[in-house]
Amino acid sequence: MATEENTASNGGLERVVGDLRALSEDMRSCAVLSADGELHASSHAPGVDRERAAAMLAALRDLAERAARENGKSHVSQVRVKTEEGHLLLVRLDSGGALAATTGPDARVGLVLYDMRNARGEVDKALGEGKQP
Repeated sequence: MATEENTASNGGLERVVGDLRALSEDMRSCAVLSADGELHASSHAPGVDRERAAAMLAALRDLAERAARENGKSHVSQVRVKTEEGHLLLVRLDSGGALAATTGPDARVGLVLYDMRNARGEVDKALGEGKQP
């Protein structure tokens, strides 16, 4: 059962995710993944298995981080995966988690990434609210 703090934090994250989706009209879905791979907020369509989505996003983030380290970089700042149906985008949060989004094939990906990078501070702030005593 969720505590009042977790509920407030998730409400803050849901607001941030909703605001980001409203700002970035090319974004189809958005999710916040913690550093330990937990899905804290998501705007995925009903019927999407949240645990499976979290596992796939965590795996993608971990693979990108490993590739960066093996190439002498400290971490990945963003990931872009292009498919026929659109794009999957990840932006690293200061907390080590990730902000993820999906778009359609004709999306203005640079603008979506810009909006995601600008939202990082709000996401980290909302994540931090749930950790306050």
